[in-house]
Amino acid sequence: MSINVSFWSIRTVASSYGPYAACNKLVSDESQFMAGEMELGKDWAGRVQEILNLLANPSFGHAVKTSAVEPLILAGDFNSPSHLNWTEEMKNEHCDWSFEWPATKLLMSRAGLTDSFRELYPDPKTVPGITWSTVQKFTDLGWGWTVPEPQDRIDMILYSGKRLKPIHSQPYQGKELVRRKPNEFENDYPSDHFAVITDFEIVGAIHTNATKNDVDYEY
Repeated sequence: MSINVSFWSIRTVASSYGPYAACNKLVSDESQFMAGEMELGKDWAGRVQEILNLLANPSFGHAVKTSAVEPLILAGDFNSPSHLNWTEEMKNEHCDWSFEWPATKLLMSRAGLTDSFRELYPDPKTVPGITWSTVQKFTDLGWGWTVPEPQDRIDMILYSGKRLKPIHSQPYQGKELVRRKPNEFENDYPSDHFAVITDFEIVGAIHTNATKNDVDYEY
C-alpha cells in the first residue's frame, strides 16, 4: 500500500540555545528562557516566531487540516529541547530545570502534531533519545575541553494523521566509531548531531469514493 505524505523540513535558529543558559547559571527564572526563545535579531527571528510563522503558513495549515487523508511529517533540527524531555521528573538531567520549551509545545498543542520518538518511548528517563551531540561532549569555548556540553534531544520527527503509526524510532550516528571533538576530522559520519530514524506503518485503507472532506476508513 502506498500513500501521499506532506513532508516538511525544519531548522530553527540556533542562537540563545536554552540549555547553555540553564547549565551555565545564566538564568534564574522561566521568563529568561522564554526571552531567549523569542529573541529577535537584526537578521533573524526567534524560535517562537519561526514556529508561529509556520503555523500561520496557509500551505502548512492546509496540510494539517487534511492530514487524516494525506499524513503530515515535520522533521528536522529544532535547536531547542523537547518540552517532553524537560519535565519535573527529569530536572536532575537538565541542570535542575524543568521547562516547557515552546517550539515543540506550540506544534503539538496548536497543530496536533505527535512526536514519533516520544510516542514509542514515553519515559525520557528510561530512553532520553539524545541527538546533540554526536561528537561534542565537551564545550569548545575554552577550558581545555573539560566542561561538559549539555546533551539533549533537539532533532525530531513529528507527524499528524491516523494513517501513520510509528513502529520503531531511534537516534543514529552511523556504524563507525565517532571521534569526539577536537579529534573529529577523520569521522565517516558527517554531522555533529545524531540523525533520527522513524519507521511508520501504514494503517487503514480509504474507499475509492472518499474525498478529503468525507473520509471512510477500514481497519
